[in-house]
Amino acid sequence: MRRLVAIGLLSALSLFGQTNRGGIAGTVSDQSQAVVPNATITITNVGTNEVRTAKTAGNGTYGVSNLEPVSYQVTVE
Repeated sequence: MRRLVAIGLLSALSLFGQTNRGGIAGTVSDQSQAVVPNATITITNVGTNEVRTAKTAGNGTYGVSNLEPVSYQVTVE
């Protein structure tokens, strides 16, 4: 009986972890394939023009989460 209760509780908890949001992540590199630290990433929602920004880490990586599932324009400076 305890196993059934534990499985039921874990199943219920996993339902709350689901979401309809996503994210954009990547690595910025230049033409010689060297990573670009501290670059500014601008992510613009095409439908609403809402803007989110991020900076690349020392290894050129970036990530922006909690984005609606719509079209985005991504630019790097």
